[in-house]
Amino acid sequence: MISSLWPSAASQIGLALLFALVSPAGAQDKGSAQQPDLTGVYDAVPLGTTLPGGLKGAGTLDDIALQPSAAAAAKAQDLRNDPAKNCQVIGPFRMMARGENRIEIVTSPDRLNVLFENNSLGNMRQIFLRRKHPEKMALSWMGDSVGTWEGDTFVVDSTGFNDRTWLNDSGAQHSPNLHLIERYRLLAGGNVLEYKMTAEDPSVLVKPYTYTRYYKRSNTEIKEDFCGR
Repeated sequence: MISSLWPSAASQIGLALLFALVSPAGAQDKGSAQQPDLTGVYDAVPLGTTLPGGLKGAGTLDDIALQPSAAAAAKAQDLRNDPAKNCQVIGPFRMMARGENRIEIVTSPDRLNVLFENNSLGNMRQIFLRRKHPEKMALSWMGDSVGTWEGDTFVVDSTGFNDRTWLNDSGAQHSPNLHLIERYRLLAGGNVLEYKMTAEDPSVLVKPYTYTRYYKRSNTEIKEDFCGR
């Protein structure tokens, strides 16, 4: 009698599948989105170029609105001291806006690395995935960067910059309080990388400044870099 009431093996399998579909765990797995793979080589799309779908970069570094004191300091700056003219790292804010950029993104479990073909101006960036900014950090040209995923967008928070980099080629400098937020997002079936950069520095900028650039996935490789002065 008891055995006749017990479901058959086939029925048990069917019930297990049904419970998996309606259980919270099953629903969560079904709705979870896989993070895009940013790995690869990308060439910058020159500003002013419109990609299919109406994608177009926006904002030039000359558009940055400076506080009066910062504008006066930039005007008095000797442009021959521009780090870009002296084979020095120019920092991510300025580097990622360059129209001739070629970058390679390499990922590992604990960080995302951005390699620049123009190594002398850009160097390699390390974006850490499993930690926060240190409470005490040594200031550097590239700053300290940590990244997190917000849906399909990779968001990078950077701080800890030294005072050796400029915001543009017109002598605009920043304070030690410079704070950068970057957003990376793949479009067009993964063939286009949308990049948005926002800089915050209340003692230098009138308001936060944002620019947008697009990069196209490339089958080429990062070439040898040589800085000639």
